[in-house]
Amino acid sequence: MLMIEEQEIEEQKIEDVNNENMKQIAKVQSEKMEALGQLAGGIAHDFNNQLMSIIGNATMIQKTDDLARIKEYAERIIHISQSTSNLTKKILMFSKKESSINKPINLKSVMDNMYKMIDSIISKEIELSYSYGAMNKVILGDESQIESSIINLILNSKDSLDDSFGKIQIGTEDSVVISEMVLSHGEILKPGTYIKIYVKDNGVGIREEVLDKIFEPYFTTKNKTKGTGLGLSVVFGTVKSHSGAINVKSKTNSGTTFEVFLPVYKKTVKQNESLQKEIESNIIMLVDDDINVLDIEAEMLEDLGYDVIKFDSPMMALEYYNENNSKIAFSVIDISMPVMTGNKLFEYMKEVNENSFAIFITGYAQQTEYEELKKNGSIIIEKPFTSEELSTHIAKIYI
Repeated sequence: MLMIEEQEIEEQKIEDVNNENMKQIAKVQSEKMEALGQLAGGIAHDFNNQLMSIIGNATMIQKTDDLARIKEYAERIIHISQSTSNLTKKILMFSKKESSINKPINLKSVMDNMYKMIDSIISKEIELSYSYGAMNKVILGDESQIESSIINLILNSKDSLDDSFGKIQIGTEDSVVISEMVLSHGEILKPGTYIKIYVKDNGVGIREEVLDKIFEPYFTTKNKTKGTGLGLSVVFGTVKSHSGAINVKSKTNSGTTFEVFLPVYKKTVKQNESLQKEIESNIIMLVDDDINVLDIEAEMLEDLGYDVIKFDSPMMALEYYNENNSKIAFSVIDISMPVMTGNKLFEYMKEVNENSFAIFITGYAQQTEYEELKKNGSIIIEKPFTSEELSTHIAKIYI
């Protein structure tokens, strides 16, 4: 009888553990759905505002014959569209799928320039100090993204301070990790040599119940005039896309320290073969599966003085190229297309003519595909782009 009771008690314990595990899973899932809801709401808010501005300016173009006003409205549309593009990049950065153009950069130079800029805009009431204490200087990354991330952390610290008695310390240290380290938010820092960037303040700190949510998109404790809530989530995505990790230390009324670990770049820079080449033909083959985009891209190229053969099907483009490759100066190819990707199309083109050359364009490319093209020395232009940007990239292939 005693054995049966002990067995029932043990079974009850197991059931209790299972129930607790199920509750934890449900809680995590609920928090994920809440974060997605915040993201969707924030995206809808920002996009609808920007679309309203675009539609409004386009409507005004329809209503006027004044060329000066038309030019002004068009310039507004271009500016707003570029702002919308930056928003999509932030969203992709949060999801850690943003394709960074990574190259060796001098982190000290980036931080020196950043400090000069931030020092001029931070209130003089705040005591700001900076020290580049790391011996290492070079990392592999995107200069603008790294600079933007550090500035985001500094501005986040600034908002937590009492202007009458505020301190922010910015600096770097060398960090050698021997074995895996578990950081805040479950981040795992792998063994290796890193440059640790720190931003430390003596502000109000972060409440424990808030700390776990600070990297969620559109989560913010600030009012609408002080930020969208994408700042720290973008920082998190940037650090992850640079093979780094971020750590946060904070207590209420005891300040906050953000630590960013970025791997030191020690490899010799691989020199790509020159992209410059003699081009006698004036014919460009343009391939993009979106017909609306294809037409405006063709007009841009024609405005630059080229004869354009355009295709919305990579299969039809390859068929044409098989017969006419000797007439083509170079091709402009969208990376992400159904049936056949731009990268695969170009591989087939190289089999037909080993001297084939292409400029790649993309609204969004998978990270591995993007990095593979960059390693091969390919020119990649991210949509949306202007005619001037297109012209600048084309100029790289001429002597």
